[in-house]
Amino acid sequence: MGNADQTSLASLRALTRNLPNNGDTSLCSGDGGCSSAMRTRSGRVFRFGEVTLPASKSESNRALMIAAYGGFAPDFQNLSDSKDTLVLKKALSCLPFIDSRQRTNLCGNDIKGKQHTIDIADCGTAARFMTTYLACHEGDWLQTGTERMKQRPILPLVKSLRELGADIQFVEKEGCLPLRIKGKPISGGKAQIDMHQSSQFASSLLLAAPMWPKGLEMDLVGELTSLPYLEMTLTMMRHFGAEVERNGRTISVNPKPYQSNSFVVSGDWSAASYWYEMAALSEECEIRLRRLSLSSLQGDVVIVDWMKQLGVGTFVENNAIVLRKNPFEKHPVCFDFAAHPDLYPTMAATCAALNVDATFTGLDNLALKESDRVKAMQAELSKLGSRPLQFCSHNDHRIVMALAPLALLYGPISFDHPEVVEKSYPGFWSDCPFLQAL
Repeated sequence: MGNADQTSLASLRALTRNLPNNGDTSLCSGDGGCSSAMRTRSGRVFRFGEVTLPASKSESNRALMIAAYGGFAPDFQNLSDSKDTLVLKKALSCLPFIDSRQRTNLCGNDIKGKQHTIDIADCGTAARFMTTYLACHEGDWLQTGTERMKQRPILPLVKSLRELGADIQFVEKEGCLPLRIKGKPISGGKAQIDMHQSSQFASSLLLAAPMWPKGLEMDLVGELTSLPYLEMTLTMMRHFGAEVERNGRTISVNPKPYQSNSFVVSGDWSAASYWYEMAALSEECEIRLRRLSLSSLQGDVVIVDWMKQLGVGTFVENNAIVLRKNPFEKHPVCFDFAAHPDLYPTMAATCAALNVDATFTGLDNLALKESDRVKAMQAELSKLGSRPLQFCSHNDHRIVMALAPLALLYGPISFDHPEVVEKSYPGFWSDCPFLQAL
């Protein structure tokens, strides 16, 4: 399919002509290696009243970390119920936290002399955010996760924390979980962070920095990937009273503790992308999405402009985002995913199904997600000429949710593990009217 940074969909596309589309809603038989609990219906005219989208887990996770560092009870509305956020919330709930004014432990549990294991499962955000949190909390911590999580990188963050005085050791494979962390007070100061693999490395340090006596002066090195997520971190920090300034590749955080403040978590634009895909694959549609804002902190709001090129119009009506399908002429398109990696499966599936020539760039980090998303989408989209369509989830929520709308064109689809959507969008199957569960 080409190199990892520039990919043409020529090898992904399957012809959509003469494909059966009989509206079959029979259940997956379970043979042929398919143990799925779900098979989708088909249809091209899609009209749906309203969808209340799940809350953004990116905003929710940052809000939880800020409350933990600030030592105040969260005053949040619409906190995400995704698996990722629940994992992070559970990890924080069983740990001591630092009072933002007294800088003292408020947990009555005896944590000295004992090693405590923190299992963050397959939650990458929790792994990055908790590494810094544990490093500056006194205690002997072992942070671990799933086998896939043990393959995902964390070395750049550990290097930066060591520069600041943290005591962190790799237990198995160099550069990956599990980590042995001997937590202790960190004063802050100057550090560098390589963002090439993930912006979460930088966010992890920044979220802690207001609590450090010297604050933080951080230089960003390497390719600045997923910048919208970094900007989200900075904006939310300011909302809770932090003094932080970014000047190009340098970010300065003053040692001013967070202040309690209310916060409303907005709807998830990454989740909205799957509804945009449904609109793009429909002959005509009207979908109303709640909890979204076009001025969102989330970078994936770019889906509005991207899907416009594929015939999806976005309208604001009565406090809702309304999607309608418009006629469009097919022409080659190009999308850069360096800042929006979560949108890759959605756009790959949509362009392949519509037989649109597309060139994708900024794909380097997709191999480091819940799955190698480029290879996963290659493998699954190559099945579009087969019947019945039985997709592998690759244990990746975004792969499953990007493939599910293809039922609008290709008829019944089954998945081996449909439950993986709980990682970010627990209500995905129940929200989609063209799906039928066993």
